[in-house]
Amino acid sequence: MVVWGRGLMQSHDDFEIARDLSEMCQCRLLFPRGKEREETIKKLNDGLLSQKFEKIFAADFQPRSRHHKRERVAIIFGMLAMELGCIIEGSHLLSLQILRPFLPTIEQQLQLVTALEEYKNNGTPWESGSKCFVDAQCSKARGRSPFDLGDEFWFSGLGHSSDEHPVSAMVNKVCLNCGADDVELQKCNRCKTAQYCSKECQRADWSIHKQVCEARDSTRICPVPTLEDINRYKLARESESAPPSASTPPSEGEQKGEN
Repeated sequence: MVVWGRGLMQSHDDFEIARDLSEMCQCRLLFPRGKEREETIKKLNDGLLSQKFEKIFAADFQPRSRHHKRERVAIIFGMLAMELGCIIEGSHLLSLQILRPFLPTIEQQLQLVTALEEYKNNGTPWESGSKCFVDAQCSKARGRSPFDLGDEFWFSGLGHSSDEHPVSAMVNKVCLNCGADDVELQKCNRCKTAQYCSKECQRADWSIHKQVCEARDSTRICPVPTLEDINRYKLARESESAPPSASTPPSEGEQKGEN
C-alpha cells in the first residue's frame, strides 16, 4: 500500500475507499468541479448522504474491498462530505465522533476531532489539512516556504473552515476526552499534540491515546496565511500541476519506478 503521510486521505487505501464510495453514490466525491460539484452536493443533500450513512453504519455493511474496515469507510465518507460542504445529520456526526479510536495516528484522530468540532454544517466546505500525493512530493522537493513546512500537511495540518483562517499549532482546540472548550487546555507532555482540560480527562483518555502517543520534541507550528494568501497559493498550485487526476496516488509499481 502506498502511504505518503500520517493524515487522512494520504494513502492508496483511502483513495480506493473514496472511489468505492463514489460508485456507491453514483456521483463523483473526489475532486468534483464546477457544475459536477454542484450536482453532487444537491444529490447528497437531497437524501442520498443520509441514506448511505445509514447503510455504512448498519452492522451488516460490507465494504467493497474486504481489507477496508467499515469504520474507516464511514470516516472517509464523512470527511468527503464535509469537504463538499454537505449538510450532515446530527446523529451521523455523533456516530463519527465515537470512531476516533479506530484511527491509527494522532494526526488522523485530531483531523477528525477538529473537523467534527468546527464544521459549520451550513454549506460551508471544510478544507482538509492533508496534502495529496503530488502536493506532498512537491512540498518536499521545494522545502520550506513562508506558509509551508515542506512536509505532508497544509498549514496546521488539522484543517479549517473555508471561510476562516487556519490556525498555527497542530493541536486540538477542545478537550480530547470531554470536548470542553471554555478552559485552558494542557498538552500531553510526550506527544505535545493532544490537549486536555484536566489530568482526570487525560487519564480517562489514556487507553485510547496511548495507542497513538509518540514522543515529539515540540508541537508542529506553521506560519498562518491569510485567506488571500491561500487563494493565491491555490491558483499557483493549479497552474503548476494537472487537474484532479494529478491528485490520484500512483500504483505501488509506479511508486517504485516500475514500467
